[in-house]
Amino acid sequence: MPTLASKAPYNPILLRALVAQAPGMSQGEIARITGYSKTTVNLALSSGLFPGGDDASRAKFRAAVERYVSSSVTAMEWLAARGATLTGIWERAEKFGLTIGKQTMPVDLGALARAGHARGRAALVLADPAAIENHEEVEMLSQEALKHFRLFRSPFTGDIRDVGDIYMSDEHRYIEAAALDAARHGGFLAIVGEVGSGKSTIRKKVVAELQKDETVRIVYPRIIDKTLVTSQHIMDAIVADLSDEKPRMRHEAKARQVERILLSHSKAGCQACLMIEEAHDLTVRTLKLLKRIYEIEDGYKKCISIILIGQPELGLLFDEGSHYDMREVIRRCQVARIAGLNGNLAEYLSLKFRRAGADMNKVISADALEALGRRLMDTDTRGRKVSRAYPLTVNLYVTRAMNLAAEMGEPLVSAEVINQL
Repeated sequence: MPTLASKAPYNPILLRALVAQAPGMSQGEIARITGYSKTTVNLALSSGLFPGGDDASRAKFRAAVERYVSSSVTAMEWLAARGATLTGIWERAEKFGLTIGKQTMPVDLGALARAGHARGRAALVLADPAAIENHEEVEMLSQEALKHFRLFRSPFTGDIRDVGDIYMSDEHRYIEAAALDAARHGGFLAIVGEVGSGKSTIRKKVVAELQKDETVRIVYPRIIDKTLVTSQHIMDAIVADLSDEKPRMRHEAKARQVERILLSHSKAGCQACLMIEEAHDLTVRTLKLLKRIYEIEDGYKKCISIILIGQPELGLLFDEGSHYDMREVIRRCQVARIAGLNGNLAEYLSLKFRRAGADMNKVISADALEALGRRLMDTDTRGRKVSRAYPLTVNLYVTRAMNLAAEMGEPLVSAEVINQL
């Protein structure tokens, strides 16, 4: 039996695959016959590390599980088909060519061992919310979880098909309104948000609305790597998106061409709007030169609006204390930051499940929502509490929790399940 460690890496044993795939087998039944909580059993099967005060109690656990498995003809046939014997259930699943998802297991097994057989009292520590958000492999809702919760499709896969699928908090609506106002009236706005916070969703809504407005024309530079974008590229985009002309080659000629095109559109009653995504990758020099383009005016009217969309690094660029040389830009640009969904988790998830034809309350308990909200709270550099409950992060956490609840045989995603992630 492996020894206990302070952290439990996700390294499932064959028994975990057996109870997930063989009909009639469940982690819940193992919990019942061994006297351990479902949480503890899941940790054991996912890490190969077993709680208990001594070797005798762990041996008792193994013996009870082996009796349970050997009593099932289906389970024994499942093992034989994979070249495994009864004792093979304690070996790593990867040895038999099985890969069973991936998840972090930040569990204090030392405290878990000291807790012994206390049901439902597994000592858990919080994971870093970014660990799931930045995970290379996005976990999908398993077929078992879909059946377990009586869903026909995942609420989080292909979840935005039309505007009715988009959840907008009051803050999201404010930022959308600010973007529309900036686009129509010569504003300069930076929208800042974490990965998965809804920046692109807001941008799509704003673009869709502006496309209905014949008085606004959008300029959208297509260069993928924004670190390569220069003022020349931006001027080329203005020429390409607002006219049928070819951009001039010489810098002076190109600048005069851009000014002429913008003034022409303005006098015709049309407002140009430059929109740049992934703007956190723009260089300070390029951001400073944006001001020169922004200064093109038709009398008192700005000929072009500017909307920048990027990750928190963009907000740092607009910190005058760190970039005093950018003060001319910083003092003209409004910065709108997208916060997390804490306080709106129930409304957000209710919409997601409702659009998938399901009732959130039949999947997630109230205490689970509270636990998720606590889990996704963080502290910023100034010691203030901030929410990291961004839509993508919430989707990943709930998907993983639903898969785990299905494996454990839990009827609902509970706070205990959330705390295991």
